[in-house]
Amino acid sequence: MLENLRPLLYLKLTSRHLSGVHLPSGNTFDEPPLLATQTRNGKREAVAVGHEAMNLQGRPDIELLNGFEHPRSLLANFSIAEKTLQLFLRRLGPRSLFKAAPTVILHPLEHLEGGLTQVETRGLYELCRSAGAHQVQLWVGRELSHEELRNRQFPADGGSLLTP
Repeated sequence: MLENLRPLLYLKLTSRHLSGVHLPSGNTFDEPPLLATQTRNGKREAVAVGHEAMNLQGRPDIELLNGFEHPRSLLANFSIAEKTLQLFLRRLGPRSLFKAAPTVILHPLEHLEGGLTQVETRGLYELCRSAGAHQVQLWVGRELSHEELRNRQFPADGGSLLTP
C-alpha cells in the first residue's frame, strides 16, 4: 500500500549534471551537483545545492564542492556527495507534512568503461540510501522513458539493472 504513495525519482548522474524526473508529478530538473558550504563557529555547514550553490560562487566565505568529480570514478567524496544528494531529495519532493521516502532509480552516465565494479555499485547504492531513499535501483544503459519508469520496466536489451 505505502509503495504506491512513494514518489519515484529517476536521477541521471554525471560529474557535471544531476538531472532527471520526479514521478508522479512529471517535473524534470537539471542542476550541477554542487554543494556550497560555509564555516560558522569552526563548523562547516551546507548552505545551498545546485544552481543556488553556483550563484554563491566567488563569495569569500563560501566553498563550492563536488562529491562526484574525479578522473576515474563518479563517486569522489562520499560525505559531500551524500549531503548534496540529501538536499536534492528534500527539494525535489512535494511540500507536505507527510513525506514518504522516495524510490530512486540512479542512472550513472560516465566512468562506465569496463562496467561498474562491485565497490562502485555498492557505493552508489549506499549513497542513495544514506541520502534518504527508501529503495534504490541502479540502471546502466539507455535512457528510460516515462512509461518504463511508471511501470518499473527495465528492458533487458537496453541495459542492466545492478544490485549491490
